[in-house]
Amino acid sequence: MPGGPRPLISQGRMREAMPQAKVAVIGAGSYVFGASILQQAFVEHRLDGLELALMDVHPEVVGLMGRVGQRLARELGLRSRVSVHTDRDAALDGADFVLCAAAAELRRRLEMDCDIVARLCPGHWVTEFGGVAGISYSLRQIALVTGLAEAMKRRCPSAWLLNSANPLPRVCQAAHECGVRTAGFCSVAVGGLSGVWHLLHGKHLPWPPTRAEEAWNATMAGVNHFSWLVGLRDKATGADLLPELRRRIAASGNSSRSFALARETGYLPMSGDSHIRDFLEPLGPAPRDQSLHHGTAEEREARLALLRDVADGRCACDPLFEHPAWERPMDLVAAMAFSRPCHFHALNLINDGQVPGLPRGVFVETPAEGTPSGPVPQAVELPASVLPYGERTARVTDAIVRAAAARSRRLLREAVELDPTILDKRAGLEAVNACLEAHADLLPAFGGPPRAAGR
Repeated sequence: MPGGPRPLISQGRMREAMPQAKVAVIGAGSYVFGASILQQAFVEHRLDGLELALMDVHPEVVGLMGRVGQRLARELGLRSRVSVHTDRDAALDGADFVLCAAAAELRRRLEMDCDIVARLCPGHWVTEFGGVAGISYSLRQIALVTGLAEAMKRRCPSAWLLNSANPLPRVCQAAHECGVRTAGFCSVAVGGLSGVWHLLHGKHLPWPPTRAEEAWNATMAGVNHFSWLVGLRDKATGADLLPELRRRIAASGNSSRSFALARETGYLPMSGDSHIRDFLEPLGPAPRDQSLHHGTAEEREARLALLRDVADGRCACDPLFEHPAWERPMDLVAAMAFSRPCHFHALNLINDGQVPGLPRGVFVETPAEGTPSGPVPQAVELPASVLPYGERTARVTDAIVRAAAARSRRLLREAVELDPTILDKRAGLEAVNACLEAHADLLPAFGGPPRAAGR
């Protein structure tokens, strides 16, 4: 990891009291992310002595979230501090961990990308990771996290970045290459266990799929949103369940892309068709309406009203936690700063050889242990039949991160050429260049003249 060994907790606070840590939460005004961090930190882990610095550009929402956190700490009898910030650097000062799930103007910017795609690449799929919109979103998010990482090196140089922001492996790799220790959190692969339970037992499990986690030793590995179930054993008997799973998939008659890949490779991709399509050649043109749902104005207003009621003490806190984020960054904080080890079925870390078939230097997703010394990934060798899918996806990610770091249109052209979801390379590159111009207020200037792919 970059920078060599560094203390996990700053020495000044070690002398005051242990265990103790400061956690800066960037994007804490998110109704789902911010509330979930409060629930994990105070309700579930009861982290006594924790300092939470909540930061968001929306002062009213982050102020309300801060009051909810203060109420929780007070009612639970915790000696924990909750501060509120609209200035990022003030929140970062002296932090041991920085949590991020931020995205700049997410809905409006995605709508801009949809309009560009419809105009220049009709029929091209709009997704979070793949194609023109995926490249555009990646560049905006990389610009955001690069600024955050540079600020972390000034304000909290020993801190870990615990990232939940998408496109996750690209954001994580960009932060890592800035010299910040980074781990990425995503629940998509774990959610696939419910579908596996349905195949083997005839019913879906509610989230979280605790029953499956308790019954099975499941090994999932690959790259984020394209992770594969490469091992499945019954904890009680030790029986290998993959042969029966393959038999049921073969007999199911299910025509989904995920099941087709399982029949082809012998292994099931765990993210479902709505995610793996970001990395595969499209089977047909996209629908006309490709707006990506990230909540309605009415839903946001209802959440804000609930947040006000909880902050003012007019209702219990429980309703705020009914629809939590399933990513668990506070589990790693509890493990490292409060000596409470934990297990992650899926954690994204820089590939230091734990997935030998994939390039080093990209982020890969494997099981991992959370320990007081930091996250320890499980080594997993991907089967030869699925390895090409992971290799290609990793190459696209690496090309986008390199293009962003170099601010190079030439490298963006390479990313377009590598991306299997972009069938018309010339139109795709034209659309990517249009996205650069449309989002110029959020992006650094990219050098080199726009050029059409395929020339």
